[in-house]
Amino acid sequence: MAIDLSKNNFLSLEGASRWFGSVAAVELVSLTIAVGSFTSIVGPSGCGKTTLLRMMGGLEPLDAGRMERSLGALSYCFQEPRLLPWRSVVDNVALPLELNGVPREERLDRAYAAIARVQLSEAAGRFPHQLSGGMKMRVAIARALIASPALLLLDEPFGALDEVTRHELDAELRALWEREQFTAVIVTHSMQEAAFLSERILVCSPRPARIIAEVATSKDSRDARYWTSTSLNAAVRTASDAMATAIEALRR
Repeated sequence: MAIDLSKNNFLSLEGASRWFGSVAAVELVSLTIAVGSFTSIVGPSGCGKTTLLRMMGGLEPLDAGRMERSLGALSYCFQEPRLLPWRSVVDNVALPLELNGVPREERLDRAYAAIARVQLSEAAGRFPHQLSGGMKMRVAIARALIASPALLLLDEPFGALDEVTRHELDAELRALWEREQFTAVIVTHSMQEAAFLSERILVCSPRPARIIAEVATSKDSRDARYWTSTSLNAAVRTASDAMATAIEALRR
């Protein structure tokens, strides 16, 4: 596949591969990420999904292949919130602007606005030890969004949360994306979460990660009823079947 960075594509990979010593983590991945799209990456545990995401974000080099990415701010949400315990919520959220030299009054104004976007205004003055797990992840998302990133990369951000809180945060993240149309890519172990959040699901093979299937999801808006919808269940079934087929093929 030729690299294509037309006005409709934010990121393209061609034959992207990554090794750790003699172990291949990602092999010959070619894909494009459209501007304003929401893409999920799923696959078996340890298959290389996180490595692929880190390659997209420039946190891991490509040992082979090519990547092209449009200019624009990039933000990353990790599996843990990674908040600084001695800083309040608002000061944690404002940190990226502080590091970029934005004056204090402006960065605090923008931090309060970002906190409001994730429905956490009442906790702006609290410290991380005073927050629940779900609230900490809201802070992490607000911090990631404060710089108005063109690309948001999320690595299993809600995996450690209970199902009710996870569904709430999925709904909030999807609503934010629908309103603001930033480009987003999430790695998740949950087929249901992938189908709820994204417009398409990329299914990875067991390690080394290769893209073995691409599943389009519904264009409909999401609400609580979508978790049990026919559209979500169809996307989950298609993606799950593709992954099961790949795993079975390796066992033969």
